Amino acid sequence: MKILFSADWHLGYTLGGANPALRLEDQARQLRMIAAYCDEYAVDVLAIAGDVFEAQERGAARAAVGAMMDALAQGLSRGLRIIAIAGNHDRDYFMDMAGLWLGAHAPTGGERVVMRTRPELLTVEANGERVNFALLPFPTLARYELQHDDAGGVAQRNEQLAKLFIEKMEDLRKQASEQRLPTVLLTHVTVTGTTVKAHRISPRDDVVIPRGAFPDFELTVVGHIHKAEQLGGAHFYYVGGLDRMDVGERDYEPRVLLADIGPAGVREITSLPLDPTPFAAIVASDEEGLVAARARMERPDDTLVKLTLEVPQGTYLAPLLDRARQLFPRLYGNVDCAWTDSEPLAPSVAGLNAANVEETVRKYLEEQQMPDDERAALLELVTELRAVRTGVDE
Repeated sequence: MKILFSADWHLGYTLGGANPALRLEDQARQLRMIAAYCDEYAVDVLAIAGDVFEAQERGAARAAVGAMMDALAQGLSRGLRIIAIAGNHDRDYFMDMAGLWLGAHAPTGGERVVMRTRPELLTVEANGERVNFALLPFPTLARYELQHDDAGGVAQRNEQLAKLFIEKMEDLRKQASEQRLPTVLLTHVTVTGTTVKAHRISPRDDVVIPRGAFPDFELTVVGHIHKAEQLGGAHFYYVGGLDRMDVGERDYEPRVLLADIGPAGVREITSLPLDPTPFAAIVASDEEGLVAARARMERPDDTLVKLTLEVPQGTYLAPLLDRARQLFPRLYGNVDCAWTDSEPLAPSVAGLNAANVEETVRKYLEEQQMPDDERAALLELVTELRAVRTGVDE
């Protein structure tokens, strides 16, 4: 059985700021490459390890699912199966609905599109061979049946979810062992020791699972960390993202993983490249600098550009910004300014109410551009830290 693995599609994602950049066209290009691989290698199953969708609003969500439908319709019509699990960015209700929409493209007589938001052991048959998929979505309270009253603070909640995740993983391993079939673990989680841009992820930041807690499945494929890599010498992989998300990932090389699995386990694994969107961080002080930066780019019209202007305070920026937009049609986000004629200033404390720091921090977070679930988690952490501090003061 041939299985193509991918993860972290974030379909419908938009880079925000003063110059927003829609990413769906980039993502659709990658989906077409994946569909071509599925046809070229006669893939039986396309498996997606979480964070399939980002857009939740009606129009954007419809466009995201439509892009997925357009790219994969031909494969579904020839018998391709799609198996996906929910990541931390996916909404359960939307995964269910998208599964129904995509299933409309599949031939009748079988469940060709499977999008799961709960742990499950799923047996798939193709070409006379059977493979188990141990499906473990990103751990949330609802998906792993952790009651809100038992959750505690952020760190305690994540530790409890990690424990439930490990218990469910072991339960699926036992079920698979009884069936004596090769088993693929498909999940979306952080594995202990993972480092992202010099930040070591801890239980306070995320649900973290020790590497040693993972059973020896024939193959383990994980989403959540966007950089593709093999962990250790076993068949244990972070498959990586569909495309670079922002300039911080400009050195990532998105890929997919093709596995051939038979009754005795993994026959062959191949890493296949995608076509990543180029990103550039440009620093310039005048028009000549902007022109020179464009000249250095291999694909300037395709490159998403994050710009910093190094200019004296009081500089009239409108002409430079207009020229930048002409030279870099995919300029995104807010243009930063690094003033060249002043000492670094201390952060402003205007409006800070020393008697109510929590309220000030909340107001600041509510003004920042970030996903709603991240903002909610940070606000919860503020409350928790404030409660700890209050207890110390008392």
